Amino acid sequence: MPRVADVVSVAAGAVNKNLIAGSAFELPDRNYWGRLALTAEAAGESRITVQVGAAVHLEESPVSRQNRVPVLPDDILLDRFPCPRGKRIVIKARNTGAGANNVFFVLDLTPA
Repeated sequence: MPRVADVVSVAAGAVNKNLIAGSAFELPDRNYWGRLALTAEAAGESRITVQVGAAVHLEESPVSRQNRVPVLPDDILLDRFPCPRGKRIVIKARNTGAGANNVFFVLDLTPA
């Protein structure tokens, strides 16, 4: 089961268009089921949008402000969403706060 995990800083009032840009799994090589766990720093307010191909699975959702690596299953934001072969996975983070905000995420991909 592939896993993509990282911490990404998003500047105040900015948008990171894709947290997994450049990952080997941004464009899946086979059909997967995705599971996304995500947290952010307590200092800011983050909103998350998840899109796979043309399908939007989550739009502008607030994020837990735990300021740590996500704990599974507690911090799962989206579970068992389809990630078809060749369809770009986009996890967009928007910081609505007044300071930079770290976003911690874990994306697990299970073969369908």
